[in-house]
This record gives sequence, C-alpha cells and structure tokens, in this order.
Amino acid sequence: MVSCGPSLEEELATAPAAAVEVTEELAAAAQKAAGAAVTAAQPTNAPTPILQPMVRGQKDSAIEVTVYNAEKVWPGTTLLSDHHDVGGPRVIEVNMLGEVTWQYVLAEDFKQYTNPGQDVERLANGNTLLVLPGKGIVEVSSEGDVVWSHMDEKVSHDADRLANGNTLYAFGNNDGLEDAQAKEVTPDGEIVWQWYAKDYFNKEPYVNLSRNGWAHTNAVERLENGNTLISPRNFDLLVEVDSEGSLVRTLGEGMLVDAHDPEFLSTGNILVSNQIKPHEALEFDPDTNKIVWRFVPPYPQIANSFSVSFADAIPVMMPIRDVDRLPNGNVLITGYPFIIEVTREREIVWQLQYADMESVVEGRSGSNKTPSKGFYKAQRISVTE
Repeated sequence: MVSCGPSLEEELATAPAAAVEVTEELAAAAQKAAGAAVTAAQPTNAPTPILQPMVRGQKDSAIEVTVYNAEKVWPGTTLLSDHHDVGGPRVIEVNMLGEVTWQYVLAEDFKQYTNPGQDVERLANGNTLLVLPGKGIVEVSSEGDVVWSHMDEKVSHDADRLANGNTLYAFGNNDGLEDAQAKEVTPDGEIVWQWYAKDYFNKEPYVNLSRNGWAHTNAVERLENGNTLISPRNFDLLVEVDSEGSLVRTLGEGMLVDAHDPEFLSTGNILVSNQIKPHEALEFDPDTNKIVWRFVPPYPQIANSFSVSFADAIPVMMPIRDVDRLPNGNVLITGYPFIIEVTREREIVWQLQYADMESVVEGRSGSNKTPSKGFYKAQRISVTE
C-alpha cells in the first residue's frame, strides 16, 4: 500500500524557495552554456550532439519563464496547448526564453474541444498532431492547414503517429463497457487494431466503475516489441497487451492512482504521472513494482513564483498530467499552471508558467468555473543533431 503522503496544504506550509527570474541577459550566454551542458550530459558511449542556434520568437504577455539554468537544461523548443484565452485556444511552440516561435489558433469549429485535455505531438514531417477530446484527431501543417483528420467523438487524451503511418489513439471519452479502449487507424481511417478492456476487466472491482466513462483510457504507447501500453485511468493500473489484443500483464497495481502519460524507458522502467496527493512523477520497475525515482514538485516554491497567495494557489497547483524523460536524463513535467524541467537530483532548471495567475485561479475555483485554462501536455523538441 502506497502512502498518499501529506496534503497539499501541508506541503505548502513547508519548504520555501524563490524561483530564479529569467532576464534578457541570459539569452546571450545561454547558447554557449547549453552547448557545454549538452556535451557534459551525454553518456560516454553516446555521440556528441551538435547544438543548433536558439530559434528566437516573439515575447508573449500570457506566459513567462521564471527559471532557466542554461547549463543544466536539455535545449530545444517546447510544444504545448495553451488555453489562457478561452475564446482563442491555441497550440504554441516556445523557446527556452518563453518566446513564441510558432502558433496555431484553433479553427472556429474546433475551439470547444479542449477539455479534458489536448495532446500535441510534433511529427517527423514537421506537422503537428493534435487531439481534440470529444471530436477527433487532426494533423496541422506549419502553415496552419489541416492536412489529415480522423473524427471520433470518444477520442480522449492521447494519439501517436506510428512508424507505419497509422495513428494509435486512446478511446476513453465517456466510453462504455462495450467500447474498445484503444484503436489504430490507417491514413484512410480504417480501423486495423483495437483493444477491448471488457475481455479482461468485466468483473469486480472494475465492472461498475464510472468517471468520465467506464475505463476512461487516457494514454496509449506502441512498444518496440510490438505490444501496446495502455492506461485505463479508472482502473488505477496500466496494461500491456500484444498485437492480438491478449493481456500480457498488468502494471503498477497498488501503486498508481489515476495514472497519466506512462512512458516505457530504455531501461525497462516506466515513468508516469501518479496522481496520489500531492501529485508526483514516478519511475518504477514494472517487474518488481520497486520505486526507482520519484519527484513531488516543490509546490511552495512554485506557488511563491505566482502573483497569488499560497491559499489561492492550492486549487490550481494540480493535476500533474504529463511526464517525459529527456535525452540528458532530465524530466519535463506538465502541471496545470506550470511546465517544469527537473534533473535526476530534483533541481528545477526550467519553469514556464502563466503570467496572469489571478485569472487562472479565478477560472479554476468557485461556482463560475470556466473551461480549463491550464496546460495539459508538452513536448520538448531538441535543437541538436
């Protein structure tokens, strides 16, 4: 049994610290420092990458970088969905200074499909794959044109473009017992693979669950061995299934709560967002359930960088819904009002947040809640070769 630990209120009452403010002076030194850091961070058997010049963009009043340690970050741009303006939700790409280098403002008929969270992925062809929860999946060119789409009203949080050109996605938006929880479609929209949780979980304690659907699958990943990792959030576990849809194993039972965005690492471990209280990034060995690494964001430190009180910050500090391992071993973590990059030593070396936290807090609390303004997922796009 995993202890849920102290409440967020208790976390906020302890452990102080101030964020390091990013100044324009950092821009001039960032490239040289980042180049040295990339070289130092590589394993001895890995080729040394070539650092590309930082892409400069436009300052945006909606967001700000409050922490930037150029010597310890993994350099690149960060792709994310931004909903601070409910009337104009967008996908943006920002550099390490928080400058916007690319954006796509959602088309009018897409704007309402931002909840419960949009997945964004930069594809090898330079296009961007975007999940519209409750609507479908679209591929957008760098010019903002929709070049491919697959509409499915039960698509939930996650879609991946596979090496064969097909698209794998989570089918968990108000799914039912008779629905498939994961699907793979060809570029023409033909379903060529799907997995049904009912074949294995049509029993207690799972059969009568219902929260945003039965299983509410929120993540899928095709593994190197051809199997598929699936996250049925409501079951508090992960499943690995083979190409025939047979259950290979369940993972994280007794450890995970409302798991989000699991990632199979090259070590064989799994990195996942674990929504115990307070939410954490968790790396564990799936064979033994042994915890290898965990990181609870320093909520007091982060809240201290907001322009609101600790008490007002509490409602927006969570959830944590995305954790990604970066090539240098750092982890990119996406929370509701912030995106942070942390080292294995648990040092925050980059932090992006909304500049107007008061409106984010207002939209998150009270009886007049607005559609989600928070971040959901982010992808670090390397600027190395």
